[in-house]
Amino acid sequence: MSQAIPDRKPVIIDLLQLLASEERQLAYEQNVPHVDITAELVCMWFDDQYHPTDALFASSFSADELAALAEFHQFYDQRNDHLPESKGTVRTWLADHSWRAIMGKAQETLTRIAP
Repeated sequence: MSQAIPDRKPVIIDLLQLLASEERQLAYEQNVPHVDITAELVCMWFDDQYHPTDALFASSFSADELAALAEFHQFYDQRNDHLPESKGTVRTWLADHSWRAIMGKAQETLTRIAP
């Protein structure tokens, strides 16, 4: 019996929804108070989920969707080093212009790839 290959699209959509939403970020922080949420928001995208060279990942998206994800990745990457220290809360980032721009780009990307 073979296992079904997981579709990465719902996982990426869920992550983009988290990155785009103040409410989701605050709820996530509340649900896992022992975790640095800002570190998680970076790790989830750059380390855990976005793997465009992986064939299984790439097969979950159309060429246009992969282009939108690559554009978001570049946008996020260019601003990541300029984000302030979190000081233990995502609220520090929510008050930052660069993070708000990343959130906006996540929302824009969602509109380009979400069904």
